[in-house]
Amino acid sequence: MSPEDAARCCTLGLLLELATSPKPGLVDRLSNPDDYAYFTASAVALYPCFLKAARGTPVGDAVICSTREMMSWQRGGNTHLGSLLLLTPLAKAAVEAGKIEGLHRSLEKTLKQMDYRDLHKILKAIRIVGPGGLGKVAYLDVNSARTYNLVKHRKLSVVEAFKPYARWEVVAHEYCTNYQASMMHGYRFLRKRIFQEDWNTAGINTFLNILQHLPDSHVSRRQGRHAAKILSRLAKQVLDAGGVGTAEGSRRYTQLIKIVKRAGMKPAATADLLAVAYTLLLLSGWRP
Repeated sequence: MSPEDAARCCTLGLLLELATSPKPGLVDRLSNPDDYAYFTASAVALYPCFLKAARGTPVGDAVICSTREMMSWQRGGNTHLGSLLLLTPLAKAAVEAGKIEGLHRSLEKTLKQMDYRDLHKILKAIRIVGPGGLGKVAYLDVNSARTYNLVKHRKLSVVEAFKPYARWEVVAHEYCTNYQASMMHGYRFLRKRIFQEDWNTAGINTFLNILQHLPDSHVSRRQGRHAAKILSRLAKQVLDAGGVGTAEGSRRYTQLIKIVKRAGMKPAATADLLAVAYTLLLLSGWRP
């Protein structure tokens, strides 16, 4: 796997996730044209930063590059913070692995090598973007100078620092579990469905499969964990009916979309994992 191809897979993974439609409460081909343009510009702008990571640039430096490019190439604010945090280590690991079969071990190595310098820059990148819903936290507050002094003094690795958040924040969960949800509920499920139905239907069903197994952390932060668990149950009901490719599954999915819209939910964390799943599929050799 060349660095250029790894970066292309990451960028195309973002674009395929964006194009998958309809996604409840999220930006896609059927949503607001301005929002779609913001996300498209952002995804394309991230390519050179994924390429830097793939060529060996430290993950923290590549993440800083990504956040600045993301914010400078469109006017919609935070479009891809979660996705770029997940895809940047993946771009680096993919080149070192060479083939998809070696990616799991290579990714684990990459994550373990992300040290306090990477952590400092990742936290700085989050502060630059300023995603909504974070609030003040007792540990690793990106807006507190004490956090950066703590990171430097204790020389905290990224995985070590993110462990307390692994149960309720999707990036922390994936960093601390070697991308367990992306691999198991995303990529493996998508790899089976992509040859059974069109790519868009397979993408929606993969989105639902991720959601049913991992309550969306974005929804949890804004509407509460109970709301996130209800949404997971609704996703399961669609898949239990055969997925969106069936009449009953499609009917249930339409109802899910209406509920999400009324509640103002945005399951963006699930979309981040779908982008990773598409990227993993592309890294395995699949092409649209």
